[in-house]
Amino acid sequence: TAPMPSLAFLSAVRLGSAHLGAVSRFRAARAQKPAAPSHRNRTSVTMTSAVSVTVEEARELLFGDGGGKGKPGGFVYLDVRTSKEFHEQHVVDAVNIPVADMTPNGPQPLKGFVNDVNRAFPGKSQTFVVGCLSGARSEKAVALLVADGWPPTNLLDLQGGFRKYNNEFTPDGKPRAKPGVWKDNGPVTWTDS
Repeated sequence: TAPMPSLAFLSAVRLGSAHLGAVSRFRAARAQKPAAPSHRNRTSVTMTSAVSVTVEEARELLFGDGGGKGKPGGFVYLDVRTSKEFHEQHVVDAVNIPVADMTPNGPQPLKGFVNDVNRAFPGKSQTFVVGCLSGARSEKAVALLVADGWPPTNLLDLQGGFRKYNNEFTPDGKPRAKPGVWKDNGPVTWTDS
């Protein structure tokens, strides 16, 4: 099979060179520290040929200068968690189309998922960051959409899911404060009085 184009290439084609710099910085930083291969990454590339994105890259695509809902070529966060999970907390402007229903026996696929996506986004030209809670359901959703004829380059699978995104960023894309990091007056110290 032909190699998948890089996220930087896809971004340059879709969004112009203004966005290329931010995504390239993320990719360059990751290239300096190679990550250990994981089962999820191997499966994602093998099964779907979709591009995976980190939470930092997803945040830049959704809220940075080059992307965003409503802009030409903008990315939409496709949240494939259940409606209950979605209503508890979600990325701003996300679209919720559940891929599975959670039951006592584990997640059960919902038959209308692909039809619901096609109805909401006709033409199979929308670009998505696809996410669930931890990454398993989004991987399945991407595989279903690719099997239905969606271009794999339009489906960016969020590594680590919403749980990881929510640890790093607020729903509107602002960085979360890290424990022990103080922006204004330094760390708090205790004194006896």
